Amino acid sequence: MSKSGLGRFKGRVILIKLDKKLVIVGSALLAALVGCGGFVYTTVGGTVKGLTTDGKSTLVLVDEAGYNTTLTADGTFSFKVASNAAYNISVYTQPNPVNCVVSNGSGKMTGEAPVSNISVNCSPNIPLSGVLTGLDSTKTLQLAVNDVQQTAITANGAFDLQTYVVNKKAYEVKVSIPPAAQVCTVQNGKGTADINNLAAAKNIAIDCIAGVPVGGTLAGLKVGTVLGLTNNGTDVRNMLADGTFTFNFSLLDGAAYDVQVSTQPTGQKCTVTNGTGKASSAAPDASQKISVTCVAT
Repeated sequence: MSKSGLGRFKGRVILIKLDKKLVIVGSALLAALVGCGGFVYTTVGGTVKGLTTDGKSTLVLVDEAGYNTTLTADGTFSFKVASNAAYNISVYTQPNPVNCVVSNGSGKMTGEAPVSNISVNCSPNIPLSGVLTGLDSTKTLQLAVNDVQQTAITANGAFDLQTYVVNKKAYEVKVSIPPAAQVCTVQNGKGTADINNLAAAKNIAIDCIAGVPVGGTLAGLKVGTVLGLTNNGTDVRNMLADGTFTFNFSLLDGAAYDVQVSTQPTGQKCTVTNGTGKASSAAPDASQKISVTCVAT
C-alpha cells in the first residue's frame, strides 16, 4: 500500500489523496492506512491574547517544519500536523509593543483529534523616549537600543524610540551615528525596564555640542581590497578606495586620537602617518591630516 500525500477529515469521513485522486474512506480503513505507513493531517492551535490594537502589533508564530502564521489581533490560530507527528509551536517574530510567551506549544499527536490548548499570552513592553538638545540644523542623529538601530532624529525636542524593551530586561541607549562635527552625550540611557515605573524610561536626555573631526587621506589601496582603520580602538572605518576619509565620531576639544590599521588589505601593507595627537578646536586641521599609504608586500 502506498503512502498518502494529503489527508483531510471531519468526523468519521476522511478524504485521502492517493495517486492524484481523492478517495472517501471510513475510520476502519483509516486505521489500516496508518498501520501500513499512511497518515492524515489534523491541526494544532490555540488562542492569542494581549496583542495591542494600535496597528503596531504583528506576531508571527512558526511550527517545527518552518511554516508560519501571522496575527495582528487577539484570536485563534492553527497549524496542520500529521496525526502521528510531533509538533513545536514557537514565536518567530515578536511584536514591538508587547512580548508574547507560548504555553503548551510542544507535544506529539497520538491520533486524529485536533489539539487546541496552546496559549500565547502577550504582556506590554516598555517604550523609551526623551529630549534632544544642541543638534545643529540640517544634521541628524542616530541612536541604537541594545544595538538595534533606530530611525534618525532630525530635530531638537522630544523623541520616541521605535524599539520597546521587555519588562524587567536591561536596556542601553547609545549614539550609533552622530551628527558631523558634533559630540553627543546620553544621560539616563541605561536601566532596567519596569512596567511600574514608566517614567524612568522616558527621561533620556541627549545633548550635542561642537566636536573636532578626525580623518585624512588614503593612497595606494589596490582595487577590490578592503582596509580597516580604527580610531581609539572603537571607531571603525572600512576603506574600499583611495581618497579622503573621516571617522564617524568627532572628539571633544583636547581629547586624544589614535588611528591604526586594524585589517590589512590582501597583498598589501598600509602604514599610518600623523595618526596620534589631541583634537583641538582652535586648530582642527591637525586631526584631519592623517596619512595612510599602502604598498605591495
